[in-house]
Amino acid sequence: MSWNNDCRFIGNITHPPHFQRVGESRLPFLRLYLAVDDGREHTAYVRVVAYGDVALLTYPYLQAGSKIMVQARYRQRRRHDRNEKVHEFVADHIVFIDKIDWERGDAARARLQAAQEVSLAGGL
Repeated sequence: MSWNNDCRFIGNITHPPHFQRVGESRLPFLRLYLAVDDGREHTAYVRVVAYGDVALLTYPYLQAGSKIMVQARYRQRRRHDRNEKVHEFVADHIVFIDKIDWERGDAARARLQAAQEVSLAGGL
């Protein structure tokens, strides 16, 4: 990770997170919006995306209202379907702080581990 583009912030998820698998490789993708308070009177709303294991392993635990810390890289890109700029933060790490759905997340993680064990056993 490049330290000249390292961002960290704490905030609350404003809407239910969006998860899907994208592309031919079915890469896990997570998108959420975070309300970040500056401690005074201004609240910024930032778009956060995550890919791969970060998306797969954090999504089941998160919900609207969850408080998290995100370590990310800033990225600006053009939308593929419109000629519009998108400003977003690509998460490298997500830390759970408050209002986390531990029961749903732990159940999803157990299902994922069981599926991996089955695929590993089938490949022997």
